[in-house]
Amino acid sequence: MKVMLVRPKPHKNSLGLTDLMTCEPIELEYVATLCKQLGHEVIIEDMILEKKPLDALVREVMPRIVMFTAYITHVNVIKQYSMLVKSVDKTILTAVGGVHSEVLPEDFTDPNIDYVIGINGMQNTEILLNAIEKGEEPVFLREKIDKSYVLPMPDRSVTARYRKHYDYAYHVPCALLKTSFGCPYNCKFCFCVQITQHQYFERELAPVIAELKEIEEPNVFIVDDNFLVHRERIITFCKLLEENNIHKNFIVFGRADFIVKNPDMIKLLAEHGLDAIFVGIESFKQSDLNDFNKKTDVETSEKASEVLYQNHVDLYAGAIVGPDWDRKDFKNFAKWIRSMHIRYVNLQPLVPLPATPIYEDYKDQLLLKREEYEKWDLTHLAIMPTKLTPSQYYFEIIRGYFRTTASFSSLRYIRKKCGVRVEAKCFRGAMKMLWHYVKMIWEYRGIQKYERREADGKAKKNAVDPANDL
Repeated sequence: MKVMLVRPKPHKNSLGLTDLMTCEPIELEYVATLCKQLGHEVIIEDMILEKKPLDALVREVMPRIVMFTAYITHVNVIKQYSMLVKSVDKTILTAVGGVHSEVLPEDFTDPNIDYVIGINGMQNTEILLNAIEKGEEPVFLREKIDKSYVLPMPDRSVTARYRKHYDYAYHVPCALLKTSFGCPYNCKFCFCVQITQHQYFERELAPVIAELKEIEEPNVFIVDDNFLVHRERIITFCKLLEENNIHKNFIVFGRADFIVKNPDMIKLLAEHGLDAIFVGIESFKQSDLNDFNKKTDVETSEKASEVLYQNHVDLYAGAIVGPDWDRKDFKNFAKWIRSMHIRYVNLQPLVPLPATPIYEDYKDQLLLKREEYEKWDLTHLAIMPTKLTPSQYYFEIIRGYFRTTASFSSLRYIRKKCGVRVEAKCFRGAMKMLWHYVKMIWEYRGIQKYERREADGKAKKNAVDPANDL
C-alpha cells in the first residue's frame, strides 16, 4: 500500500530555528526504510520545503495512510493537516508519531486523527501497518520502552530532492546521525529525558559506522541528547573512524563537566573531525543552575570553553533567560559570553514545557495557554518577567543577540571560517528571526495599550457615576 510520511511546516505564530537551519527528517527516513521492508510504497513530503499545499500532494499520491511527525509546536498544525487529508478522501487513514506523541499522546485527540503512535515508534508503526493490511485494529506496545529494538538503516534516498537544502547553522550541507537515546542526567527543564522515560541507552557502534559510511554530506550533526557520556565509547568511535577512513566534520551535544574532566577526549575527537559542541551552559548565575538541577557550576562552563578554544572546537551555547533577569543581567551575560570565545548562543526564555518537572513549579503562573501549542516554541514568553515588561524583555533578548551571535566580530569569524555565502545565509535567517521578535514586541505593546485604555475607562466611569458612591 501507499504510505505518505509528512514533516510539518511550523505554524505561522511559531518562532523556531528553521530560518537559520533546516535539518533532515531522520525519524521519517527510518520509518521509510521500515515501510519498504514491509513491502509498501513510501514517499516523504517535507512541508518546510514543499511549495504545494498538503491536500494537493495527497490528491497526487492518494495514499492509504498519511503519517505525521510532530513536536509540541506542531499539534494544531497536525490537526489542520489531518482535516485536509480527510477533505480529500475520508477513507485515507491518518496517524501521528514523533517525540510529543511519545510523551503526551492525549494532545492529539482529534476526530480527524485515526492513530497516535506513542512510545516505541518504529515497533508500533510496524504493528499499525500490518494491522491495516489485515483489516484489524492494532494493539500497540504502550507499557514500557523496548530498548532492545535495533534501528534499520535510514533511507536517505526518499529525501533526495530535498537534501541540498538540509543544513545546520554554519554547516552547509549537513546530515543527521543518531547513536544513543536519552541522557543520564535529570535537568528539571529537559523534555528529552521524558521521551525515554529517564533511561539512557546506546546503539552498537558497528551499524552507526555503517550508516555513517553511506552519508554523502561532509558535515554530520550527531543528534544524541548527550554524545559525551562514556570515554571508552568515544575512543572506540574514533578508532572505527580511522579504520574505515571516514573524514567528516561533526557537531555534537555534550555537557561542560565532561569536557572539563576529559580534555584528552576533546583533543581526540578534534583530531577526528569534531568541529563544534552544543553545550547547555544555561546561565551565568549559580542560583539559576541550582534551580534547574543542572548539577554543575558557572566556573565549569568557563573552563569548558577554554578546553574547546585550545582544541579549535567551537562552543555553541544554549542559554535560558530567567524571568527575574533585569537589564544589567542581560548586559553581564553578554559580556560573560564574549569572554569565553563563544560565537553562537541560543537565548531562550525559561519555558516550562508540559510533562517536565519545572512545569509543575510554574503551571499556576503561565502566560501561555496549554492549547496554544504553536507558542510553546522556547521563544514566546511563558512566564511573566518580574523586573521588565514583556516588550522590554524581548528587546533585551534581541540586544543580547547583537552583543553576541550577531556582533561584528562573530560575523567576521563566520565569514573567515565558512565563507561569504554561509555568512549571508545566516544573516538572512537572523533578520527573519529578528522580525518575529519585533512582531512579538508590537503584540505585547498592543495588549498593554488595550489594558491601559480599559483601566482608564473604568476609572472615568467610577469617577462620574454617582451610584459608585453608594
